[in-house]
Amino acid sequence: MSRKSVLICGGSGLLGSYVTKAFEENYTVHSLSRSSSPLSCDFTDTGAVQHVIERLKPDIVIHLIALTSIEACEQDTQKARAINATTVQNIVRNIPPETHFTYISTDQVYPDTAGPHAETHTAPVNIYGTTKLEGEEAALQHAKTLVLRTNLFGPSQISKRSSLSDFFINSFNAGEKIAMFDDVIFSPLHMDTLANLVKECIEKNILGVYNLGSRNGMSKAEFGYKIAAHLGLDASQAQVKQSGVIKTRIQRPKDLRMSTIKIEEAIGHAMPALEEEIKKL
Repeated sequence: MSRKSVLICGGSGLLGSYVTKAFEENYTVHSLSRSSSPLSCDFTDTGAVQHVIERLKPDIVIHLIALTSIEACEQDTQKARAINATTVQNIVRNIPPETHFTYISTDQVYPDTAGPHAETHTAPVNIYGTTKLEGEEAALQHAKTLVLRTNLFGPSQISKRSSLSDFFINSFNAGEKIAMFDDVIFSPLHMDTLANLVKECIEKNILGVYNLGSRNGMSKAEFGYKIAAHLGLDASQAQVKQSGVIKTRIQRPKDLRMSTIKIEEAIGHAMPALEEEIKKL
């Protein structure tokens, strides 16, 4: 029996190396981005996408491409929409009905109200969340689609990007006076856990829209202190503040915790607690 092929769109990003690792043992993996070699693709160009799909004929497509900077999205809405939504439209137009399509979305599609948020109520408050929700809507035009809303952390394996846990660890090691917000709550997963859960969802043929996060949440300040305690780092220079002290900060939901009830029922087991995920650092 021949191995199924997986096309990872945006494989050079923060999550891409983890997803590649999760699939490469049992699948033929094609990890592509605008700058990858020997085969690259500008996924905002529908002709280029058509050429790649026809050439590779993937059984599974995993879409990781995103402009994730909330500030950059606000500064250039057109670019945000092209990367976060148009790329999805181009893939959906060119894959056959039997191809399994997974779109990695974000907790930023939720409103600035108390969590944990269930999948049914979306109301983004910034351009990033708005364009990612547009990407979800485009993805769901394909019948065999899985949309996973998530938040992530873990050691970056690429030179140009770092995660929130990288930022905290590097700042603690340097003794920097950083601000850690105690009024912003979230429920992320370690990227290794996330990548393996993506694989599990695809292999169980789960379709539809799901939150994929840790079972509980905590403030980003608590998250930072728990990382420091786990790794034996000195966090004494960090200052606990509220996010409103930064007057120029683009609006974000303060409570990004996601309900995991739906995904746990679909996948057949509980999501890990955030404390467990921190211990994987």
